[in-house]
Amino acid sequence: MSEGGTVIDTPMGRARLTRSARKTLGISVLPDGSLELAAPEGATVGAIIAKVEKRRGWIARQRRAFREMNAVRPPRRYVTGATHRYLGRQYRLKVSASDREQVRLKGGYLEVGVPSRDEKTIRRALDGWYRTRAREQFERRLGEWAGWCAARKLPKPKLRLLSMPKRWGSALADGTVCLNPGLIRAPSVCVDYVITHEICHLRHADHGREFHLLLRQLLPDWERRKARLESGDW
Repeated sequence: MSEGGTVIDTPMGRARLTRSARKTLGISVLPDGSLELAAPEGATVGAIIAKVEKRRGWIARQRRAFREMNAVRPPRRYVTGATHRYLGRQYRLKVSASDREQVRLKGGYLEVGVPSRDEKTIRRALDGWYRTRAREQFERRLGEWAGWCAARKLPKPKLRLLSMPKRWGSALADGTVCLNPGLIRAPSVCVDYVITHEICHLRHADHGREFHLLLRQLLPDWERRKARLESGDW
């Protein structure tokens, strides 16, 4: 998502701070251990830092939990029986010999046909399939916003698939919405959250009060969806 706000130093390290019309300070620990703070418009930096200090124990526990989760999460495999996600649902790979690379969903399986069963070939076939599905799903969902944008004299949203190591999406002033193709593995409610978030950026470039008011108007449960996406528990 678009990087907004400012970076401040806290007792728990550097944190990205955004402000909105909310009444209390929101503290988020991301899976990589970084901190995001969402503060009321009038909160002073000193008051924010003091509250972060009070939540020191909770922040440390969250970071530890993410470290443990990442440590026990096995690397993704590309062999028969391995599990992969598509729109949040889990499927098992079923690999077979084929003259050409092909992938299809059938029941609870992702059937992959490849000339060679080495994992590199299987991964290439599956990544290509995911990218095609991502383009189809994301373009359809972005298309649903065309009328909304036109009514507000905003540019028609157009998709650009872009692999980003630490971001799911970003938006440009010309209406280009960049989405990470890996987002296609996440649940539909999370995909819609990211797209709605970026659509809001076509009207409000930063994460200020107006941005959050619009996001809540369009997606009242955005915080729940964001938390689910960032947890990786899907």
